[in-house]
Amino acid sequence: MNTLRQFQMWRALDHVLGGKPPATRFESKREQLQPNNSSTPQPVKQIPVLEGLSDKEVRREFMREGRPVVLKGKATDWRCVQEWSMEWLKRHYGNDRVDIFDPLDYDSKEVNYDVEVTTLSTILDAMEHGDTSKYSRFNRLLYDHPELVEHFDWEWLHQMRSTWSSGKTYQVFIGGQGTRTSLHCAGEHNLFTQVHGKKHWYFIEPKADPWLNPPVSRTPYFYSMFDPECPDYESYPGMAATQIWECTLEPGDVLFNPPFWWHQVRNITPSIGVGFRWFDLVDNLATNATGTALTLMATKPPIWTATKHRTDFAAIFKHMQSKS
Repeated sequence: MNTLRQFQMWRALDHVLGGKPPATRFESKREQLQPNNSSTPQPVKQIPVLEGLSDKEVRREFMREGRPVVLKGKATDWRCVQEWSMEWLKRHYGNDRVDIFDPLDYDSKEVNYDVEVTTLSTILDAMEHGDTSKYSRFNRLLYDHPELVEHFDWEWLHQMRSTWSSGKTYQVFIGGQGTRTSLHCAGEHNLFTQVHGKKHWYFIEPKADPWLNPPVSRTPYFYSMFDPECPDYESYPGMAATQIWECTLEPGDVLFNPPFWWHQVRNITPSIGVGFRWFDLVDNLATNATGTALTLMATKPPIWTATKHRTDFAAIFKHMQSKS
């Protein structure tokens, strides 16, 4: 058994058995995998940005291959892109309850489990004053107001799933200029529609798992303290030889974000984006078999609990801080 397979085996075992982070059983294998010589960091490459692809081409060349792509202008004519704005949200849905949470904090180097309950108007007002602490992630807008699904080409979104896929989840992200989400990955496919404003993404391939040193947390949500905006190659030497990708989304763009690709996101302007997520076991195993196993063996929460609460990430978040 090669060193990488041993590393992944020990990582999976720690995921099941638990232990005080950082886990220790696979650290020696990680050290063996580190490059022997220092590497010059590679220039960041651009994610493909393409127009006019057929659905068949998107599935064959990107979804089945587990590669990200930006479908330029795919949603330009959708009602959400034509009508939605911060003022529109405030006028129609300003009184909606919103749960705010930011799991990752580069300053503290720890997971933050605090959840703040507020209203959408409060977030939008804070955005106008440059408050980057107010970022609505995984907003339930399309579940609290299901008529808004009609503002998307939901038939196209649904048909892009394979016949053996499970789940259909809409998640809205509303944030001001400068708000961001730190490096993380999860085991779902995501067709992300940029509705309003501009959003920048960094991507790192799943094979970089050993270099990113993700803590063993027994959750289906994986994170790393590596920051592609300000890379620390001394703490993460393997990342110097690892390719980093990026793209910038504009209104009407649709991004395919494959399962287990690490990504970090920053809003360049006030931004509204909507992710459409689903789970595909066959594609997941092909992309990252270890990540798929860790997802299925998660206990904080178990996969069936995460599926039950898939439209309410705040509920999933509460399970993630449990001691089970």
